[in-house]
Amino acid sequence: MGPYRRWISEAGDEEGKVRPLLRQTMAEDGGNFVGVLGFSQGARLALGLLHEKQEGHPEALNAFGFGVFVCGTYPPLGMGSEMFPVTPTAQFESQYWDEKHEGIIGVPSVHVIGDRDPFSHKSRLLARCSKPGSATVMEFSMGHHLPTLPVDTQRLADKMVGLLHDHQREVEGGKVEMMFKRSSQIEVMEIAVQA
Repeated sequence: MGPYRRWISEAGDEEGKVRPLLRQTMAEDGGNFVGVLGFSQGARLALGLLHEKQEGHPEALNAFGFGVFVCGTYPPLGMGSEMFPVTPTAQFESQYWDEKHEGIIGVPSVHVIGDRDPFSHKSRLLARCSKPGSATVMEFSMGHHLPTLPVDTQRLADKMVGLLHDHQREVEGGKVEMMFKRSSQIEVMEIAVQA
């Protein structure tokens, strides 16, 4: 297993590093992003980024119209958000619910939870941050990883495409193009939205 990476270091100095890195990476990839997918601690960051966009934070990345959170942990992280501060102690995910986080995210989302994931309790807490009706929770028979069974990956892909189409309807004059590539044994879907 491993190697594993984490978003929060003991120094807690990520705010000045993560946002420029995200902006650079998005620009290098063409800048055509409509959603964000985060796994584990990355789901914490992704939900925090959606919260910043929703709240109109001046440094928010406005590219994301929906989120997919796979085996996420809790609480969310916000780069510059008082709601989700980045501090040296933020590296330690909490297993205790904070009422101020209940239903604060209205952006459409999918939360994927593994029923054998040792962090599934934290994934459920992260899902509670979404407003009722804005999120779908999908639970699969799996551990702390992406779904691997074809039936599970198809269900998740269908849900993601549904989110994309819903988002596309909100983008005036947008057109959705989907391309499929085959790489070894893995089928990869690339989605682009043109205005």
